[in-house]
Amino acid sequence: MRLKQLGRWARAAGVILPLLLSIGPWSMGAAAAPRDALVIGQNADITSFDPTELRMGTYVLTHLLYDSLISLDANGQPHPALAQSWDRSDNGKTLTLHLVKGVTFHDGKPLTAQDVAFSLNYAKDPANGANILPLAKMIGSIDTPDDGTVVLHFNGASDAVFDLLDLAFIIDGSQPKKIKTGGNGTGPFKLSSFEPGQDAVFVRNDAYWGARPALKKITIKIIPDQQSGVMQMSAGTVDFLPSLDREAAGQLASSGFATGAATAEGRVLDITLNTQAAPLDKPEVRRAISLALDRARIAHDIAGPSSLVKCLPWPQYSKRETAGRGQDCAYDLAQAKALIAKAGVAGTEVAIMSRSQSEPQIGAMAQVLQSALEQIGLKATIVEMSEAAYISRFRKSDFQIAAHVYARASRGPAAILLSAVIFRATDNPAQINFKQYGEDVALVTSQPSGADTDRAWQRIDALLLSENWVLPVATLPVLWASSKSLTGVQFNLDGMPIFTAAKLQ
Repeated sequence: MRLKQLGRWARAAGVILPLLLSIGPWSMGAAAAPRDALVIGQNADITSFDPTELRMGTYVLTHLLYDSLISLDANGQPHPALAQSWDRSDNGKTLTLHLVKGVTFHDGKPLTAQDVAFSLNYAKDPANGANILPLAKMIGSIDTPDDGTVVLHFNGASDAVFDLLDLAFIIDGSQPKKIKTGGNGTGPFKLSSFEPGQDAVFVRNDAYWGARPALKKITIKIIPDQQSGVMQMSAGTVDFLPSLDREAAGQLASSGFATGAATAEGRVLDITLNTQAAPLDKPEVRRAISLALDRARIAHDIAGPSSLVKCLPWPQYSKRETAGRGQDCAYDLAQAKALIAKAGVAGTEVAIMSRSQSEPQIGAMAQVLQSALEQIGLKATIVEMSEAAYISRFRKSDFQIAAHVYARASRGPAAILLSAVIFRATDNPAQINFKQYGEDVALVTSQPSGADTDRAWQRIDALLLSENWVLPVATLPVLWASSKSLTGVQFNLDGMPIFTAAKLQ
């Protein structure tokens, strides 16, 4: 109907034309109905639906399909999830979980304590490749006195058990062969369809035990190239990008899209030094490299403005473990050069292992380090390699210096010691083996906080700052971008997105 004809009809009918136009289907005003379908662009392909893997391919889908027993807030404090409450024994070694009643899996099967026991034992089995294996090993045994109660007996009494329960997503114990392919969880969304290399479609779980999601459908679209994701968001075909580098995030922010950091401390850039490879076997050389690191420059120029300088590995909320030494790393090229000369290694060649193709920030940090080492008297070269080759050599300690990044850096300090291989007391890539350190790590990862653990943390901090086998440099924030119409997205401590409360206007 033409506008002139519409006007004649309106006048004849006694209708005020401006009012009619304001509610017509051609209006772009507030009367537009909210959308209920979200499209997410993800770089990594989905190769498994196993929530214990915690890989980039499962980064988004895990909180869609599954629930954990508890959830940790930004300060590392536990809150109820599938476990509505819990009781901890006086010695901290037994934790009794009371499950929410009436929870069902997506196929309608009721959740029982046996499913929880199966899930935790599954994560403990090295054959399953769970990324929470070191944390799951804290569990000695599990009792299930009834369908709604789980009793966990731990080998120690560390608060890292809550990091475990936040990361242990519950799977259906009756279908072990379908864990990687089925996606049958208790989460707010159900798997509807999946095409490898293309997309996965999830629909709202209307029988969800928690708050009902506003969104009815979420599609994870595989977009291997980051710039393609940026273009698709600009074109309006993608609503949310969960992981971006700072350049892409800046590009979208300048175009009016919402951007932010999912977590400030989820990952940390570090330099790992092989203490058995000359000249890094000399403590003064490792100290010199630490002094030559311009952490503030790397944080701002490479990791981004929201990055935090790191001297010790512990998150900001861990005041007790940091014990006031969180800023005890200096930048002093003159002192570093003097230490290299005193050690008699000036002019020595060293190699920096890097993998900039899979992690551009690692490559950029390697270049900054190369320049710094040359300024203090070492001849540094960068050895670029594929991610697979890098990981293989790193695990075998087949390197001198590794530009590196470790994950779950926002977890509690005890959880970091248990899960990050570079901080292990033995069998670590840096090949360190300090007796006192081993005893202190064993203490703080098995005992509740107290005077003994406080002293142990002080010794651990002092050793990290003096022996310098691993040099935390700066946090690598997980950056995201979305259309401004998307609200309510939340994130866990590792920066994994949670869409239960998300809405599209």
